[in-house]
Amino acid sequence: MTKALCVLALVAAATAHSFPREGGVVRAARRQEAARRAAAAAAADDDAFENVTAWSALTEQLDGWVLGKGFAVTVGNASGVQYEYETAATKTHVAFSLHDVVETASTSKWPMAMMFAGLVADGTISSLDALASEYVPWWSKDTSCRNASACDAKGNITVRHLLSFTSGFDDGETAGGGAAPGKSCMDDANPKGGYEGCAKELYHAYNLTGSPGAAFGYNSLHLQLMGAVATHASGLGVQEIFAKYYVKAYGMNETTCGKGGANPEFAVCLQTTGADYQKFLAAQLSGSVVGQDIMLESEKDYTPFLRHNPFLPYGMYSFGHWLECFDSAAGYTAACEAAAVHCDPGAFGFYPLIDRKNGYWMQVVAFETDLRYPFSGIPEYLRLAIKPLVDAVMRGDDPIQSELTFGRHTPGLESMSIGDVNYVTGCALDPLTCLL
Repeated sequence: MTKALCVLALVAAATAHSFPREGGVVRAARRQEAARRAAAAAAADDDAFENVTAWSALTEQLDGWVLGKGFAVTVGNASGVQYEYETAATKTHVAFSLHDVVETASTSKWPMAMMFAGLVADGTISSLDALASEYVPWWSKDTSCRNASACDAKGNITVRHLLSFTSGFDDGETAGGGAAPGKSCMDDANPKGGYEGCAKELYHAYNLTGSPGAAFGYNSLHLQLMGAVATHASGLGVQEIFAKYYVKAYGMNETTCGKGGANPEFAVCLQTTGADYQKFLAAQLSGSVVGQDIMLESEKDYTPFLRHNPFLPYGMYSFGHWLECFDSAAGYTAACEAAAVHCDPGAFGFYPLIDRKNGYWMQVVAFETDLRYPFSGIPEYLRLAIKPLVDAVMRGDDPIQSELTFGRHTPGLESMSIGDVNYVTGCALDPLTCLL
């Protein structure tokens, strides 16, 4: 209820009371007292809302999220960072800082794909449609195969295919994973032949399970092979590429890839902080590093053949990230397409996104690992819960109205089903159920 309605209700309640028959002076005095009380209530209401800002209602809800021990949330737009939240040490939370270094797992995929796109942006690689074989000497140059099930179609793979994970290379891992299953040379810090030798081994070890551009595989192979294209095109080592095209290009201060090792698994390599990762999100929102043309190409749907598949985990796929349609049983819906949200969630709970419709970026930064790994599925539901609230603030809704509605049953702000609630509470009460 707004302040105006509160006052009106109090005045109505006071004046509607059935008084005994009295003289005019007494009735006037009673009415004056009722008005005085109403004014006092309104003043108290003003005091209660005096410190309400556009974001304080969201902070109140984040303080009450006890399903995550430690996390941070930031929001920004073209004008810069608009909101930052970090858990403090309390009975329910541990202190978590935007400068805490965390492993990101698959949240590495988007920035690393855009890092490699940077070599196209500066002309080191001729175009997104350049064939990998133009740069890598051991890559097949045969482009005659049009059916990967009948012949070797690796010669048709382009940079665009590798960055969108549609090269046809697949290791059999189901969507929602992201690294190579079992042991491979990517697990070896110093493989025979170094990074190049490992990439070559992977190239020959895996056959295509679909034709380039017509198959999707959520795994580490694409970016690992893209690393070989980048080293041959630039003449730089993998960590030199990382330093030039990511650390320097995006202004990183607290980020490494594979802890600086010689054989990083690019799809899951980043050790970073929320403070650094938001620099990538801001640059991707504006296209300031790779330019508008490549930024737009990087956010197209490269998996239209999956559009009507039921039970998508996160949506369609683009350069190292999802065109979000969270856990959709109806495939990629028109509503998801209109929402225009791009995201790159990781196994330990990190969940960054860009909302193109509303023109902002947001990230939930978490690191649920070791004994807390079963809780790692919970932060993505925090993202679901708070995004409608962030939308309300970013579109300029009345902060006092937000204070009144954010913590209450408000249909326009609801975002989780009973299945979602069952999942997160199940994780909290019986964590091992989240690993099934």
